[in-house]
This record gives sequence, structure tokens and C-alpha cells, in this order.
Amino acid sequence: MKLHRNIALGIVSGLEKTLVEKHQAAEVIKRLFKSNLRWGSRDRRTIAQAFYDIIRQKRLFHALCGSESEDLNLWYLLGCWIVLNDFQLPEWIEFNKINVQEIRSKALVLVQDRRYKYSIPDWLDQMGVKAFGEKTWEKEIASLNIPANLIVRVNTQVTTVKKLKYLLEKKYNIITHLVPDYPHALVFEKKQSLQSIKEYRKGWFEVQDANSQKISPWLEAESGKYYIDACAGAGGKSLHLANLTKDSAKIVALDINPAKLNELRKRCYRNKIQSVRTVDVKDNKILQTLGPDIDGVLIDAPCSGLGVLKRNPDAKWNMSPEQLTEILKTQEKILQTYAPLVKKGGKLVYATCSILPEENKLQVEKFLNSKLGSKFELEKEHTYFSHLTGYDGFYCARLIKKCE
Repeated sequence: MKLHRNIALGIVSGLEKTLVEKHQAAEVIKRLFKSNLRWGSRDRRTIAQAFYDIIRQKRLFHALCGSESEDLNLWYLLGCWIVLNDFQLPEWIEFNKINVQEIRSKALVLVQDRRYKYSIPDWLDQMGVKAFGEKTWEKEIASLNIPANLIVRVNTQVTTVKKLKYLLEKKYNIITHLVPDYPHALVFEKKQSLQSIKEYRKGWFEVQDANSQKISPWLEAESGKYYIDACAGAGGKSLHLANLTKDSAKIVALDINPAKLNELRKRCYRNKIQSVRTVDVKDNKILQTLGPDIDGVLIDAPCSGLGVLKRNPDAKWNMSPEQLTEILKTQEKILQTYAPLVKKGGKLVYATCSILPEENKLQVEKFLNSKLGSKFELEKEHTYFSHLTGYDGFYCARLIKKCE
């Protein structure tokens, strides 16, 4: 395959925004496609593949281009990707110092080292080995380095999983697969744009990783009861809670980002969900207005995102030990802020899209050992490892507020 120059320019432009300017990869690729409508579906697939592959393998490609101590040369990263994917390397000035045979032979040596094979920072590799041991960490980081499948959660308010599966195949020739132990999930055989699917635009299904679909059921929500989604974001788990309660519970979705809450309102309209109310948490005083009889609070806490490297590989380059320390402080503060909302006998569910014990088990233990945490008891916790499930890595814990 020959790479056209306008495609290469698009890839390098996206890499600069992500790796140099530190914008989120998902937003960068979205804006890139929106501003270049002339690109066809094949061009977009090539750009997306190269863009995410290079971000995922940045450390390996950087080492192949020379020394890791040198500044990133984005064209060299692209050149490495072209060579290692057996594409024809264009005779452009940007690639005139690239030695194809040297890259291939050097790659064979470097991939013997886990840090280069899976392109991970030293600090993360050390933390992973300390937490899980060499064998388990090797399996987990290998799984997290495999790009995510397109997985959706079916809106059971309007259809069933089997009906949607049948419709997608008959109407659009789209093959999907049921997922054992994930009752509302469908895995698409191929990645594709969903905007052309009428049923998606009508809210029949939402994109949501399979293990992400495991979190909302931990609240054991019931119709007619009152629940808070404390860090709702764009509301994937709020929508799931509404489905689980047949749109007949009271669900309040909180977030500090008005744009994300606006997106949630649009999704509620599309999904025909009426039980979810959004509240912009400008300051904690608003929490006093939420009422005393809250049956359950879900805290899908801000985290390192190191469990979702399949779909957000840039997270490993945007994170550092210092940033992780600040995230741990934020998680602790959020637990202390929202736990008092839970009524006696009610449930507090704490979740992250990380597998690191520091953000999960150890964070919960620290909370339980606090004055406020002594009013709760841990009922259950679980880490959803990627290497055991094939999906994103998540952690979840359910705490019950004591009645005495």
C-alpha cells in the first residue's frame, strides 16, 4: 500500500496535537475528520489506524528512530509505522534518513524488553510488576495494548439484544456477537461509523465497553428509589441505571463539566429516558439541596485511565507518578464529599477505569479507616482485568452504610 502525502500530513498533524500539545487523542481524531470532509472511509481508516498505532507504540518507535533522549520526530514515528507494517516508504525528504533494514533488525531486539514491546513508561512497568507480579502484569499490559472492539449496550427500553442483532444483520449487513455474562452487550465484528445507522440515532443502543456495563448493576437499583451518579460525565452509567430501573427511579447525574451534562441531556432525549435529571456541581453547596433519602450513590471516580488503554492509549503518556498522586487526593476528597449523601442502609458504589491498587482497593481501605468511612462496611469488591475478559480494565466496590 502506498501512503498519499495528504494522508501523511493528517496523521502527523494529529500526532502533534496529541503527543506534543497533549490534547486527548479521541478529541483530536474527531476534529481532524470533521475538518477534512474530503477524506473517504478508506482514508479515515488508514489515518485512524496509523494515528492510534503510533500513539500506542510511541516508545518503541521513538527508540527505533534514534535515542529516547532526543525530541520526538513525528515524521520518523510515521516512517517506522510504515516500515513495520510493510508499506512502501515514500521517497520524501522527511524520510531520507530512515534506514529500513536497520529499523527492522533493531525492532527484533527491542521487543525482547517488555517496556518496548508494549511501549510503557518505566514507572508504570515498575508499578505493575510490584502490584501484580511479572507474569500477571505481562498478560495484563499485553491485553491492554490490543485495540478495543466496538461494543454497544442495547437500550432495553425500546428493543432487545436479539432483536437488534437480527436487525443490524438483515438491514445493514452488520455482523455482531452476543457476549456471555454481559446481557445487554453486542460486539461488532468490524469497527465502523454508527451515524449512518438510523436505530443508533434513535437511541436503540449506545457505545459502552463490556466491563463498563458491569458497573451500574453494582448499585442494585430498584424502581421508585433515589440514586445519585456523582461523577456522571456524559452519562453512560446514568443511562444504564435508567434502563435497569425501567426508567422509573429518580436518578440525579452530577458533574462539574456543563458540556458533558449537555451531552447527557441529548442522550437522554435520544434514548427516550425521562428519569435522569442533570445538576451542574459548581460548588458543594448544591449537594445540600439533593435531599436526605438517597438510596444509593455511584462514584465513577476520576482516575488514571490506565484500565482503558485499549481505546485511550495516550493515557499512559499523559500520566506521571506526580499526576497519579494528585488523582489519589481527588478520589479521596470525592469519597469524603459524596459518602454522607447515602442514607442508613443505603449503598455506596466506588468504581474506576483503572487496575492500579492505589486507586482501588487501597483507596477504599483508606476511606473505611477514616472517621466517615467507619460508618460503612465493605460488602464486595472486584477487579475486572483485561487479560481475563478481553475488555477494558475496571474496579468496583460496594459499601453499605451501617444502620446503627
